Amino acid sequence: MKKLICMVMAVLLLASLSAAAFADSGIGVEPGQHMADFTVSLTDGSTATLSELLKEKDLVVLNIFASWCGPCENEFPEMEKVYQANKDRMEIVAVSGYEDDTMEIISDYKASHNLSFPMGLAGDDLSYLSVPGYPTTFFIDKSGNVGFIKIGSFPSAEEFEGKVKTFLAADYDGKPLKTEQAVSILPYILLFLALGGLLLVIGRWCLLKKAGRPGWYSLIPILSSYQEYDICWNGWLGVAADLCLLVALFTNNLGLSPVIHHVLMAASVILGIPQSFKLAKAFGQGKLVGVLLMLPGLKEITRFVLGVSKAKYQPLASRV
Repeated sequence: MKKLICMVMAVLLLASLSAAAFADSGIGVEPGQHMADFTVSLTDGSTATLSELLKEKDLVVLNIFASWCGPCENEFPEMEKVYQANKDRMEIVAVSGYEDDTMEIISDYKASHNLSFPMGLAGDDLSYLSVPGYPTTFFIDKSGNVGFIKIGSFPSAEEFEGKVKTFLAADYDGKPLKTEQAVSILPYILLFLALGGLLLVIGRWCLLKKAGRPGWYSLIPILSSYQEYDICWNGWLGVAADLCLLVALFTNNLGLSPVIHHVLMAASVILGIPQSFKLAKAFGQGKLVGVLLMLPGLKEITRFVLGVSKAKYQPLASRV
């Protein structure tokens, strides 16, 4: 058990360091620095070059996004409103930095979202930029300097417009603004998943030992589910539940229909419902614990508590 606790502390420390590295990663250019000239290809077959745009505009907003990015999709209508009101003095160039996006995908994206500003692909000229997430937006002033960087989406048209007005104002003095980063929940999600996985492993380790089986089985995917199902029901149903979930997670990669994804997810959940109640009963617990054992986010904690508690294993008369 001491080894498992050490594993928990080691992984949590690693997750914390990873989160810090994610937050501190460099972009490739900072506010106040000159933006290297670039040319990007656009959906209409033309190109956009920064130096040429700045001959006609006082501000160029470079937005790097991905077609699958939800926050990007949410902020584009707000950007469009501001663009329509200021396009005589500013230009927005939105380019996808996602390697699997094609010009056809971006062209359809632009049309379906009724966006009028230029859109295309980032290309080689912007490959030196290492954006920590999508979207990331660069405000480039008349002098070609980066005046502001926004990591994450703008929550409203008013906030985006406020930044635009700063750089279009008659009294703009060329001083850059500090980089802003929208609150990212990704490190916390990763930490939560890591902690949940560790609690699940420890909980199953203890439950299996109480049932007279080797605890280390909990370290092996699929086998751990087989063993847990087997001490209260049928081990092969545990294998089936895990395989359904595994295939469901990779339906896109396997080229399968979304319908198959939902069917497999439903099958995995359906198999888990009676197993949760049977597992609770096998350890002398009531239906409430059975419910907790199947709820996302709580099932890992419940297994851990049940495993380290004084609950004893009571083989069920009929497990099928």
